Amino acid sequence: MRVFLSCLVCRIVTFVLHKLGRGATSMPGKVALKVKRNVLKDLSKNTKVIVVTGTNGKTTSCRILEEGLKKAGKSYFINKSGANLITGVTASFIMNSTVTGKCKKDYAIIECDENAFKEVSRYIHCDVILVTNVFRDQLDRYGEVTHTLNAIKESVKNLPNAIVCLDADCSLTYSMSKEIPNKIITFGVNVPFDKNAKAPEISDAKYCIFCKHEYDYTYNTYGHLGGFVCNNCGYKRPQPDFAVESVEEMKNDHSVVVANLNGDRNIIKVNIAIGCAAALTALGIEQKNIIDAIENFNGAFGRMEHFKAGNNTVNLILVKNPAGFSQTMNFLKSIDDDFTLILSLNDNAADGRDISWIWDVDFSGIFDKPNVKELYVTGKRCYDMAVRVKYEGIGNREIKIIENEDYNKLVDVATSQGRDVYIVPTYTSMMTMRPVIAKRLGGKDFWE
Repeated sequence: MRVFLSCLVCRIVTFVLHKLGRGATSMPGKVALKVKRNVLKDLSKNTKVIVVTGTNGKTTSCRILEEGLKKAGKSYFINKSGANLITGVTASFIMNSTVTGKCKKDYAIIECDENAFKEVSRYIHCDVILVTNVFRDQLDRYGEVTHTLNAIKESVKNLPNAIVCLDADCSLTYSMSKEIPNKIITFGVNVPFDKNAKAPEISDAKYCIFCKHEYDYTYNTYGHLGGFVCNNCGYKRPQPDFAVESVEEMKNDHSVVVANLNGDRNIIKVNIAIGCAAALTALGIEQKNIIDAIENFNGAFGRMEHFKAGNNTVNLILVKNPAGFSQTMNFLKSIDDDFTLILSLNDNAADGRDISWIWDVDFSGIFDKPNVKELYVTGKRCYDMAVRVKYEGIGNREIKIIENEDYNKLVDVATSQGRDVYIVPTYTSMMTMRPVIAKRLGGKDFWE
């Protein structure tokens, strides 16, 4: 009876919020959990569930997994909105179940916040866990990287029967393999994507997690990811089961690589996909469907999302921490065509109140490029971002400021440039501006 009541009130709240034009991503689940706290046990027990967690790449990975299940003709649902706390996870299950709590789909793809996973893992039935990586992220909320790592490790231990896919390039993530009882599949990139790139300053995982000796690296992909080795205790990157073995061609939005998929080599077009190949294999999806999904994936909302503005494109790239922001700047440095850059910084709870992390972002070289024609800053902390880029050195450019989170003005600016525009916002800024952009330029609501 309580499962029925939990599902019923969730549906009623969702209906009302949608009628009011709101996303209904967390509140319905919050109400449902008041009725039955462990309702996830009933909702998830007859469904194959994959949970995706980690610092960077969760939403994009979920969308690639979705594409894989779609190509394989499977029945599934995904918490698309990115509502990745227990409230959002619960609401997603309820809205894809009968009113008596029986899930109507065979598979569930669940994006889960690293800290929220501790609670979710106590209730959910799970078949596969994909851990993308661990980076420093929102110090005022997550603490240091070891806190995040321990949260994920504790959560995985609650699900001993799940297959766990670990990033072999991440010394933090892979260290879990020494302590968890689960079957493990590893994935990684065996070569640097850019052989000419300078070695990054390793700050998130400079020292061995076991003996505290400084790591040596044979190569880096970005941040602390790469060929780590501790010459003191012997802890090192393993040879992954699923790996990018060589990079054949680099494009703005993808790379053509030779990928080893559990022993079978293929030339494929990829973006952030090798971990998803491991997870889809763990779910029993055929390789041809996996490759098809990887090559045809178009991007999650706010993550390299494209909107047409006449003959030009407005591109939205979410950033949440120094590593992701730095990687985005590296991507923009690879672009040869003229473009306008808009940086948007908020400090709401979901972004992290402490914005000192922007000083750890590597902007080096981006403003040396003459094709960065104009520079705008916006968001609640637009002036802080203006100071940050001014200290970097912006050449003879003027920093133009869009105040008061005026995103209609932002769209006016973006559509009047006569060139492509790249908007780089933090999370709550993206969630606020995206509906304005989608309404003006065309696009689905974020929960669709």
